[in-house]
Amino acid sequence: MPQWTLFENDFRAIDQVLYALLEKTNALSVHLVDRSGQLITTSGRSADFDATAFASLVAADFTANVELSQLMGDASIEAVVNQGKSRTVYSCLLADRVIMCTVFDRRSTLGLVRLRAGRAARELDGVFKNLFEKVGMVEAGRGTSDYAAAAGREVDALFGE
Repeated sequence: MPQWTLFENDFRAIDQVLYALLEKTNALSVHLVDRSGQLITTSGRSADFDATAFASLVAADFTANVELSQLMGDASIEAVVNQGKSRTVYSCLLADRVIMCTVFDRRSTLGLVRLRAGRAARELDGVFKNLFEKVGMVEAGRGTSDYAAAAGREVDALFGE
């Protein structure tokens, strides 16, 4: 699993976009997670749950949904939504490698979060693609099965199996 390096300018750009997303949606928090399950950064409040476990489970869930989508004949998915009684998580992919998860409650709506997260994703996509080029993380031909295996290992490690 690669270690993340964020340069100061990149971090500021990312932080500004995440803060704007929180403000415009009234979301509780936004998390950026590597598809292998590593938490990159968090904006907003998340002290009431384990962010590391959240990141591993989000990556596994997203990867499972990609695999399910492919099994059903779709080439990819645009987003994964987990709707609970009190909170909803809207997750979408940035730069083919980073999952952006927006956690919100009844003070917002899925439609608003989907719209604003889409705009934020377009902004962040370029930031991450440039970052990956700078640090040499551009990998040609990496398939989702590699991600599924990595996510599976992370979940197993999380639960001690």
